Amino acid sequence: MTNETETTTPPTPTDAWRAALSSRRTQVANPGAIPAAAVSAMDADVSRRTFIRTSFWGGLSVSLLGSVGMLLDFLYPRNVRGFGGPVPAGNVRDFVRGGEPKAFSEGQFWMANLDPTESRPGGSRGAEGLIALWRKCPHLGCTVPWLSGFEYEGDKGWFRCPCHGSTYTKSGIRVFGPAPRSMDTMKIEIDGAGNITVQTGSITPGGPDNPTRATKI
Repeated sequence: MTNETETTTPPTPTDAWRAALSSRRTQVANPGAIPAAAVSAMDADVSRRTFIRTSFWGGLSVSLLGSVGMLLDFLYPRNVRGFGGPVPAGNVRDFVRGGEPKAFSEGQFWMANLDPTESRPGGSRGAEGLIALWRKCPHLGCTVPWLSGFEYEGDKGWFRCPCHGSTYTKSGIRVFGPAPRSMDTMKIEIDGAGNITVQTGSITPGGPDNPTRATKI
């Protein structure tokens, strides 16, 4: 009796390599996959610098705007009192026609009630009503007082600057001295009850027409 041995020939390396290639060709790529974008180190550095630069200039702009806003808020006038704003000057009943001028230190002015019949050289020069004269001499800014006892041209009662002798009538007309013009005037407002307010921020340079600026009462 004859025994026959069955033998199986092992696959060669070439056959295995071919099978592997065939298997790889049959795999299907995932259609839903999205390839990731490559980000270089240079792009990341540029983005970081842009962010830092934008943040710096933005912060600086906000700081400057805040500082300017605070400065404007500080400088903005609120309820201005005294010189530069409205100053109460009593009532029309407080001023005698032809009487001596009254000083208002808060508003830096003199107030006089001019009498048109006062004919003396240092008087009203025919003007009638209230006039507010800035006490600052137009020459160099000295404070000009009213001197009832000062005599000039044989007449007593003048505005006389103590610095350089500029002399003015009761209506502020310059009659002597180095001052370039007459005393400046301020705007006068009178309400229905006769209360007087002088707008010390509204100043008109003095001139020969000072008497005509008087406010009749």
